[in-house]
This record gives sequence, structure tokens and C-alpha cells, in this order.
Amino acid sequence: FRLTHEVLHNDTVARLGGDEFVVLLGELGRDPESASVRAGDLADKLRESLAQTYELQGTPVAVSASFGVVLFNSLTDNPHELLKQADMALYRAKAGGRNQVSFFDPALQAEINVRAETLRDLRLAIDRDELRLFYQPIADASGRILGVEALVRWQHPVRGLVPPIQFIPLAEQVSLIQPIGKWVLDAACKQLAEWAKHPKRSGWTVAVNVCERELNDPNFVAHVLQTIEAHGVEPSRVKLEITEGMLLGDLDATMGKMQALQARGITFALDDFGTGYSSLSYLRKLPLDQLKIDKSFVDDVLTDANNASIVRTILSLARALELSVIAEGVETAEQMQFLTTLGNSAFQGYHLCKPVPAELLPDSVAVVAPRAGESVH
Repeated sequence: FRLTHEVLHNDTVARLGGDEFVVLLGELGRDPESASVRAGDLADKLRESLAQTYELQGTPVAVSASFGVVLFNSLTDNPHELLKQADMALYRAKAGGRNQVSFFDPALQAEINVRAETLRDLRLAIDRDELRLFYQPIADASGRILGVEALVRWQHPVRGLVPPIQFIPLAEQVSLIQPIGKWVLDAACKQLAEWAKHPKRSGWTVAVNVCERELNDPNFVAHVLQTIEAHGVEPSRVKLEITEGMLLGDLDATMGKMQALQARGITFALDDFGTGYSSLSYLRKLPLDQLKIDKSFVDDVLTDANNASIVRTILSLARALELSVIAEGVETAEQMQFLTTLGNSAFQGYHLCKPVPAELLPDSVAVVAPRAGESVH
């Protein structure tokens, strides 16, 4: 009713499915730019109309709607193709956060094609042995390596080395992240077993990132313990990194799993600290061992007084909670020296070493002092 009430008498409203409708608009004009403006304005008007509260048997109910829009100017256009294009625009609106209006364009079609091809290849990446682990050292102020973070890469046969930003978000959307996460943990523990024989690396820890889907898996704890035991590595050498966003779900269930693993010697770090939402009561209750200061604060720590204050606060908070701290994204000697003066003692970033395959890892890293004549504020 609300849809038909807002459109003109010569427009058409049809229902395709349970919650999917099509609105066919006419007389938008010959100019594509003005037609797109008029179509967008009406879509926003319809969206706002549908967002008004409904009353069902005395209960107020609020819903939202996403709109995909495609323009056409010929009766010879294939209606099936137009519906497909509108559906792709609708997918873009939903992916952008829902309750939005999105237009179809040829670039969107190309993006969908690339996404489908990437997904097809990614599903086969583990079976084809195309995943690789790179490691980035975590070192103290003297350059002594304390451990490494394991970072997955995809060695695509055609596209070359694919960085995680190009496939991890996609894997999370389609539930591929769980098999990838299991592969990463297995490969990291296998590498730990090799380093246990190395006099200079036997004390290293390996940090592995865990996503929300993995943590919510009922078999998560059992799988982690089985993997560690299968490779015969010391559990205290394995560190699992979680993010603040993962604390917004079932906190009791999350704490239970963390406590079960910590009881076996596994440690936990809170990654990207300061960029999400962490109640101080969460930090006090959670079985954490470490906080990682997000790179966004480290980037401008020398030039932004607010960032410097945030870093000081994080370090003070960590001391009060008896947690260690790692500063991520350290890219200059000046940043490292300033962080050291604040009391930070562990560092990770390109200034020390880029992520590299295990065979290219050094036994220690060189710490370069700031150049003469430059001051650290």
C-alpha cells in the first residue's frame, strides 16, 4: 500500500517474493542525469515511507528497505537483464549497510564478475596449496625478537601474491574464513615445532588472528588444542589475537572459551586496541595477556598531541591491569624512540621488519636511532 501510494498512476508496483518488490517508473525524462536524480529522489521517498513504524496487533514494528535502481530508455531492453542489474544494485545497497539506495552501473557488473571469479578460486586455494604464511617480528627496544605474527597470503597462479585485504573480507562473508583460519593455525604450529629445534628461535611466540566466526564455532576450543597437541608445541608459544568488536556478542561464551584455552597455557592479545569499543569492565574480566596499540595512533604520535595522550593512557591502563603492550605500525626510528620514552617495550612494524616468509626471517632486527639533529617530542 505505501509503495502504490507514493508513485504516480502510470507507474507499476509488483511483488516478486516475500520481501522483494519492483517499482517500474515512467516519464522520468530524456536526460539521463535528471532522470537519475528523479529516480533517486523517489527511491529515498519510498525508503522513508517504508521506514515509518507499523502497528501489528497493537505492537509497533520498525523495518527498513534497501533499493537497487537501474535506468533504461528502450522497450527493447531485455527485462530479465534489467532485473538482474537492479538486483546487483540492491546487493550493493545491502553491502553498504542496508537502508540505502544504490544505482547499477557497468563498473558494478565488472565488480560482481571479479568477485565471483575470486570466490571460485578462493574455494580451491587450500586444496591447491596456494596459501602462504608470512611472519612479522615483534621486538624489544634492543632489536631482540620476542615473537612473530603470522599473516596469511594467497599465492594466486595468475594474479600473483594477493594481500589479505583483497580476500579475507570476502572469505568472512561466505564462511570460507573458518577453513582458512584452521589452515593458518596448523601452519603456524608446524612452524613453531621447527623453531623449537632452533637455539635462537625456540623461545619465540607466534600470534594468530582469530575472527568472530571462528570464535563462535562450538568446536573452536577443541580444534585449537588438538592442533597444538598434534604438532607437539608448547601452548604458551601460541598467542591468539582478537579484536574489540568480537566482545560485543555473547561475552560470557567468549570468556568461557578464552578461559578454557588460557588454562592450557595459550595467551590472548586484544588487537587494534582503541579503535573499537571496550568497556573497562570487559578488560578487567577478560583473560587477556596483552594489548596492541593500533597503527592509527602510532602514525601521528609525534605530531598529534591527542594521539600521544591516547598512547600514554593505554600504557598506563595496561600497567594497572598487568598487561603487556605492543605498538603496531612502527615505521620510523623517531616513533620507536618516543614510544620507548613513554614506557612501551615491544614493537612491530616496517621500521623493524616487513612480513616475510619464515626462511627470510632474521634472528634479530636492527634498531636505528633517530638521525642527528632531529628531536623527538
